[in-house]
This record gives sequence, structure tokens and C-alpha cells, in this order.
Amino acid sequence: MMSERWRAVPGYVGLYEVSDLGRVRSIDRVLPRRWRGRLLTPTAMSSGYLVVTLWRNGKQRTWLIHRLVLLGFVGDPPDGHEALHLNGDNADNRLTNLTWGTHSENQWDQVAHGTHFNASKNECSQGHPFTYENTYWYPSRKHRACRTCRRNYARNCQRQKESA
Repeated sequence: MMSERWRAVPGYVGLYEVSDLGRVRSIDRVLPRRWRGRLLTPTAMSSGYLVVTLWRNGKQRTWLIHRLVLLGFVGDPPDGHEALHLNGDNADNRLTNLTWGTHSENQWDQVAHGTHFNASKNECSQGHPFTYENTYWYPSRKHRACRTCRRNYARNCQRQKESA
């Protein structure tokens, strides 16, 4: 079994470290008084992501743990990239589960894992089911619509033209 590896949190060297298992700890230090290092307890956001609050020079900042892991072990993201959870579990912040990717890649990962807000819908806003027969896929295959709602909309438009 491989042991847990720790790296300094960029921008917080000598204050905090992050592990490849997704844990964050403060470091022993002596300021006006002695501070004993400890593991930080993460807070879960409503989205399922875990965050911790780090302090530096009397100011606090809340960080997403998955971002700290990638910054500490991989480095800064390329322009336009964000953190991706490869297994779709927002609380799994192990380095083996994280990578930098584009926003588009992140959205497609969410669709593949069934965690994307729109992709997990099984009915339209009017309550019609998204069945094979009742779903219209736009040519790009990146957007779908309810056939019943499209048909009703077209009928209403035609009626308005005829009455005008």
C-alpha cells in the first residue's frame, strides 16, 4: 500500500499542506504564540463539493479541496481549464480521481455520470416524458426537446397566423 503524500499549498507555504488523498492540514508554527498543526475538517457545499477555509495575514479564503489537490500536485491549470472528478463523485478528492479539463469536458463528464442537471431529467417542463418516441434531438445531438410541446407550439403559431 502506498503512503499518503503531502505537498505545500501554493500561496500558503509553511502554513498548510494538502495530501494526494484529498486531506488538508495546517502546519505547526510559532507566531506571537504557538499554533499546533491539525487536519482541517472540510465543509460540504450543497453541490457536494468539499471546502476548507485557509488563513493568511489575518485574512481568510475558502477553497475547494479538489482545486487545492490539483494545484499542489499538478500545478496551475492551463487557460480555460477547470477541475474534473473522473468518477463523478464531487466529494472524492483523491489525486487519482482529479484532472484539469475544459468546461466542455466537464459538462460531458457530468452527462456520462448522470449528474448533469438537464441530462438527468426524464420529463419536460410540462410533464411530458422524454421517451424515445417523444424526444426530438437537434441535429447537433447536444440538445433535446419534447415532441409534444414542439407540436403544440407549432399549432398555436398556425392558429395565430390564421386568426390575424
